[in-house]
Amino acid sequence: MKRFVLLAPSVALLFACSDSAVSLQPGQWETTVRFTSIDIPGAPEAAVAPMRAMMTQPQTRSECVTPEQAANPTGNLLSPGGGANSCTYTENTFAGGTIRVRGTCAQPGSGRMTMSMEGSYTATTMEARISSEVTAPPGTQGPQTVRMTGALTGRRTADCPAT
Repeated sequence: MKRFVLLAPSVALLFACSDSAVSLQPGQWETTVRFTSIDIPGAPEAAVAPMRAMMTQPQTRSECVTPEQAANPTGNLLSPGGGANSCTYTENTFAGGTIRVRGTCAQPGSGRMTMSMEGSYTATTMEARISSEVTAPPGTQGPQTVRMTGALTGRRTADCPAT
């Protein structure tokens, strides 16, 4: 499974909402996701071990968050041109330093991902526990479900580079 497929929705959740007195500051943000548990029911351990070895390595991404995205992350990241998967949220709390997000994202050709994130943030940092369950589309051979848990950390590293 590709790292991007698993990392992109987590990053989308990271910036999915911001409606509080403590707002994320625009600028260059570095986020790191590290999965600590990967379970694939029905898959032989020999097939799961390489995925665990790959996915338990930290995955770091740097992204410029504009003032517009910081003010309205959902509108920018989940729009058709935003590059994020099609996600819907059943809980979307990003207020008072608390993060509680639960959602489902459709991944064309890859099935569906249900995710949750719980943690805390300041204007320039965040940390959260994340969990996800990826369900393969109907007709897929092999295991139908991949469950992962881990941690996400983020920090504002600088202003965005001038274009």
